[in-house]
Amino acid sequence: MTTKTIWLEEGLKILAEAGEAGLTIDNLAGRLSLTKGSFYHHFKNRRRYSEELLAYWEKQMTLDIIEASAGTGESFDDRNAALIRLSRMDQNSDLEVAIRAWALREPLVRRYQERVDRSRLDYLKELFEMLTDEKDAAERMAIIRYCMSVGTQQVIPRVRGKTLESLFRELNRMFEREKS
Repeated sequence: MTTKTIWLEEGLKILAEAGEAGLTIDNLAGRLSLTKGSFYHHFKNRRRYSEELLAYWEKQMTLDIIEASAGTGESFDDRNAALIRLSRMDQNSDLEVAIRAWALREPLVRRYQERVDRSRLDYLKELFEMLTDEKDAAERMAIIRYCMSVGTQQVIPRVRGKTLESLFRELNRMFEREKS
């Protein structure tokens, strides 16, 4: 792992734990026992760091997961199971909530959030098109599934573990019935 990647990984951890307010250069450097000079060696400024951090998050938590899920087979069940497993929703919900909160205040983050949401929704639509030939139905299923996923991250206390898994299974059963 490169030093630059270490800075980015730590930034995602800080975001998940403390939100955007905790994402300071001093905090990053202190937690990594690296100098601020090292930070500026890898990133021109805080804004550039934020851009690279968001691009890294987008790749790790969206693009790579979609690619891996799509490569698991030709069936809905295989791809869907992989998507749920790879998304690690329980572990990443704090990060997702922090980025959404940050996106409410920062236009740069909002642009990334919108692009990530669109990519995720597009993949879900593609996935649900495996269940139905009706494009509108596939799009509705994608929106419902994604809204449920985002919503379960926003509820306090969070919906996690076996409860979350059972909700996704029930939702899939509902979609299967609609297909029939």
